[in-house]
This record gives sequence, structure tokens and C-alpha cells, in this order.
Amino acid sequence: MKDLLTNENKILFPKNKITKKDIFNYYKKIYKKIIPLIKDRPITLKRFPEGINGIKFYQKNVSKFFPKWLKTVKVKTEKNTFINMVVINDLKSLLYISNLVSEIHIWLSKTDKLNYPDKMIFDLDASEKKFAKVKEAALDLKKILNSLKLQPYLMTTGSKGLHLIVPIKREKNFDEVREIAKNIAEILVSKNIKKYTTEVRKNKRKGKVFIDYLRNSYAQTTIAPYSIRAIENAPVAYVLDFKKLKNLKSSQDFNINNIKTFLKIPTKSFSLKLVSSILKK
Repeated sequence: MKDLLTNENKILFPKNKITKKDIFNYYKKIYKKIIPLIKDRPITLKRFPEGINGIKFYQKNVSKFFPKWLKTVKVKTEKNTFINMVVINDLKSLLYISNLVSEIHIWLSKTDKLNYPDKMIFDLDASEKKFAKVKEAALDLKKILNSLKLQPYLMTTGSKGLHLIVPIKREKNFDEVREIAKNIAEILVSKNIKKYTTEVRKNKRKGKVFIDYLRNSYAQTTIAPYSIRAIENAPVAYVLDFKKLKNLKSSQDFNINNIKTFLKIPTKSFSLKLVSSILKK
């Protein structure tokens, strides 16, 4: 599959001298870990073909030059138009996409049931550079989720924040899941009004940690586990145990050169039916 790699010595991360070949080899090395986590999902690419200091752009629709063997899915957009999006289900597809130089962002649902997500996500982000506050928010939110009999797993974004992700059964559509996520986020905020907010506008957050539940929407995406980010040092989104949170210095602690172990992501999916009834009380 070496023919899938072009311009292999092109430097994408100037400070660290990380090349296209380095990125290609990284994905080749971890493909057995990443494929089950991105398989059968529409993919949005955040491309940076000239390196992290060059132009960056999001690509949803497939290009005409994409090979015919690359799997795609026709999806309806929020604007009621249809586009063809990439689906990465095997090594060859993963390596082809890696050669395009991009972050991999995935839908929260799969191609066979696009309006019914199989995960509920909370994106935690501090309006200031205070990662300790984000870690505290992760633990506080985990307590609430646990009280609702939900077991989230934790993921660094490879950028600034943290994601708490709950595997769920595909019983409710995006609107229903988002409403439940909103209610959970508001419980967290009501218990800690001085620390947390669901306010979308940054100028209204006043140094609080933003609890973003809005990603639980049709056509919204999240960074894929183990995807690289277009940031110096090539950090990756990384799934880790909550016990490791204490020693985590930033969301960019893990990169293509230092990850050696992979936490097994929970396979049990939780029903939100009971959660929904509890929240209505």
C-alpha cells in the first residue's frame, strides 16, 4: 500500500519535523484500534495539506478525484440537500485518507441509522487556559452520569478540552438525545453555577467551563479517537481511564510518538429511556 503515499518527505509539523510518511506510518500502526471506532460512520475531514501553518479547511463532500473503490454514503444535510461522504472501514481507505493530510471527525451515528446516535457526548472546554477546571468538570459530570446509571468514558481531544462519551442504544433520535444531554448539563450547572455554564456565547461565560451538549445533533461531528490534530507535536485524541485524569497536564499530552497502550472502550450500550423518565420527575 506504499503507492497510496505521495510526497512522503513533506514536513507537516515544522517544529518537530513530522512528515507525511510519519503520519502515514502512524495510522498504519494503529489501524486495528481506530477502525472499529470509526467504521460505518460518515467522515468529515479537516485538511491541512500544506502543513499546520498552511491553509486549513473542512471537507464533507467527496472530491471527484477520490477513487471509486473508496466507500461513501449519501446523506441528507441540515439544509435538506444531499452530499456523498467518506466512510472508512478498512486499512486501505484509512491510508488513502491519511495521505490527504487531515483530522478525522466522525458522526455520532452510523450509516444504517443516521438519525439515531449510538453515543451521547459532552464537550468540556474552559474559556481560559485553566485545564484543571476542565478536569474538575469531568469528575463532577461523571458523578451525575453515574447517578443516572450511565457509565461514560473519557477522551482527550488532542486540542484544549475533554470529552465524556456515553455509549447508548439506538432508541432515540438526535433531538431526543440532545434534550436529555441538555437536562444533564443543566443539572451540573445548577449544582455549580459559579464554575460551569451552557452559555454558547464566549463573552457570556465569564471564565466558566463550557458544558457543550449541542454536539448531540444530526450532522454534528466529534474528533475520532486516535485521530491526529493539526497542532505542533501531532497530538492525538486519546481514550484514558478516569484514574489517569489526576496526572493529565493538558489535552495534548498524547501524540503520535508517545502513545503505547490503548484503553478498551466500553462496549455496553445504555438505554436512555429510564434516564428520560427520571429527568422528567
